[in-house]
Amino acid sequence: MLYKEEKKLPVLLFDLGFTLINFEGDFYQAMQESYRRLADSLVGSGCPIDAQKFAAKFSEIISEYHRCRVVDLIERPVEEFFEKTLAFFSIENLPPEVTVDAINAMYTYTESWWKVEKDAHETLQRLKAMGYRMGLISNASNSPDLNRLIDNHDLRDYFEIIVISADEGIRKPDPQIFLNTLSRMSVKPEDAIMIGDTLPADILGARNVGMRSVWITRRADRQENNEVEAGTIQPDYEIEDLSSLVDLVAGLNGSARS
Repeated sequence: MLYKEEKKLPVLLFDLGFTLINFEGDFYQAMQESYRRLADSLVGSGCPIDAQKFAAKFSEIISEYHRCRVVDLIERPVEEFFEKTLAFFSIENLPPEVTVDAINAMYTYTESWWKVEKDAHETLQRLKAMGYRMGLISNASNSPDLNRLIDNHDLRDYFEIIVISADEGIRKPDPQIFLNTLSRMSVKPEDAIMIGDTLPADILGARNVGMRSVWITRRADRQENNEVEAGTIQPDYEIEDLSSLVDLVAGLNGSARS
């Protein structure tokens, strides 16, 4: 008797921001307010600064880095830009706990704006029940912030591995961050699928290492995608939201839905 060989389930790698969680506010205004809260925390700790001037300088320094990282794909920790701002104002020997409190004040504010997508938990639960191995790859300049977001939205238990660019020193679409993740999971690129919202980071990055990709389009109307010339970065599959993902991957594997 001949037995049909069962297809091996692909490993599913997810982006976090604007894929599983969404920023429900004006992103630019929220960032500026978070910088003010960082500065206010310093003032509250007795640091001799003008909070408004400090926040403006910090914004200037970190904005320049944001422009550079699109090109060099190097992820630098937020503490580096904080220290540069302190140096500009000739602030030295700041107690470590003051630095931690200031950075936490900044991120506590922005974290409050992130909300889990309504279909995220159901989708991840169904995929896990179907036997899919899953991982997370996220671009972020502060690992504690990213880990709090994951835990605040009860997402950690779905993932076998969580890779954060702040810990790697490189950002998507650098091929190495994908290859590092696949290596740690003992998976070949052709046996994995990247799911994300950003064409240049998620889709191009996956393609460049030989992975398939799924583009989630409901949050795709953002600067990173709008700057891409039409048709130059093509995902293997395109769906509007996460709720369509179960049927898509089930169809790819020829398996029954659960």
